Amino acid sequence: MIHPSRRATLALGAAAFSGLALPARAQTKKTVTIAIQFGTSHLATTVADKLSLFAKHAKENGIGDTTFAVQRVSGSPAINDGIFSGNLEVGAYGPTALLAAWLKTRGSFDIKGIAACNEAVLTLYTNDPSVKSVSDIKPEMRIAVTATTAPQAILLRMAAEKAFGPGQAGRFDKQMVIMPHPDATAALISKAAIQLYFAAPPFISTLESSGKCFKVVDGNDIIGRSYSGALLGATSKFASANPAAVTTIVAGLREAMDLIKSNPAQAAKLYMEVEKTALTPAEVEAAIKAQTFTVEPQGMMAFSGFMQRNGELKEAPAKWQDIMFPPVSQGQGS
Repeated sequence: MIHPSRRATLALGAAAFSGLALPARAQTKKTVTIAIQFGTSHLATTVADKLSLFAKHAKENGIGDTTFAVQRVSGSPAINDGIFSGNLEVGAYGPTALLAAWLKTRGSFDIKGIAACNEAVLTLYTNDPSVKSVSDIKPEMRIAVTATTAPQAILLRMAAEKAFGPGQAGRFDKQMVIMPHPDATAALISKAAIQLYFAAPPFISTLESSGKCFKVVDGNDIIGRSYSGALLGATSKFASANPAAVTTIVAGLREAMDLIKSNPAQAAKLYMEVEKTALTPAEVEAAIKAQTFTVEPQGMMAFSGFMQRNGELKEAPAKWQDIMFPPVSQGQGS
């Protein structure tokens, strides 16, 4: 998930101010670097990489000499800087960050989504058993999210508005603490500095198995429907110059998602080969089974409508297809 860094914002401003149009096409990339973060939200990318599915579909799409390299980064600034500098071709965005990037880069980098990575399973947990609902959160309690623009933060604002009424979306903003998932998981279990944390798989399994943390509410209850947890995005310059690469990424993800569904044990094994976790293989497999993996974006219009209404997005897309590249934009989504 990503939100523009200061350097990236300056780059965007410079591009817009100069009025210089970006080249419509460029030489086809021979190495396509995909940057993702940690967690099972990006499992399909991991599986496609480990099983050389991108390479397989590249040959089928006539770009067999193109290499697809997957990098893991610990924070969004590295993805931001890489996308805007051209050192990365594809980066992982949360749904809310993709909406913000789409709007902010129109007319310059024109960032859109290539494919969704999964349907999110985001859940608010607490280490205080007195907190049974969002209404029980006290002003002194600290709530860990990965970023104030991340889906967790937007869901928390949605929950606040739902519980306390119009104009109350920002009720918990000053209580948010930015922490990476592993750090927040450890802090909530040990009762160090935070009392609540909006968790994602497989960290949800760690919280559940600890016996010290309690579910407050999950994202589906808040938003009222399924929604994407992560998406891969790129600039229009890259997508227009490399349509076969975009098609290859989507095809590789789809095949990986089919494998995850049919053989979650193998998917869990591949995941544990690239990411450290205290969970057992059975626990990772259970976390994977609890998720839905699809390239079709979900809940984008629900997020954009809320964000526009609350001033976090000056303009919402007219339809979800406006923020996605083909072939996914030609499919089903919301």
